[in-house]
Amino acid sequence: MNIPTIIAFLVVAILFVLAALYLYKNGTCGGCPDHGSCSGHCDSKKRLKVFKSSPDYKEKSDMIDEIIKKHKKI
Repeated sequence: MNIPTIIAFLVVAILFVLAALYLYKNGTCGGCPDHGSCSGHCDSKKRLKVFKSSPDYKEKSDMIDEIIKKHKKI
């Protein structure tokens, strides 16, 4: 192993340690916008269920479908 290889290995090792410390400190949802109130277990399925149950979802979904149909005809 030559000097540049050792330096590259050390840089990668340092970045790995820093990433591990960040995840340990912030939990698995450290990068998400809600990481301040995140328990460390993202529940995206629950949020999707709440979003789909909102009354605006059906209306917006229909408008998106109409736009897609218009563009497919062109």
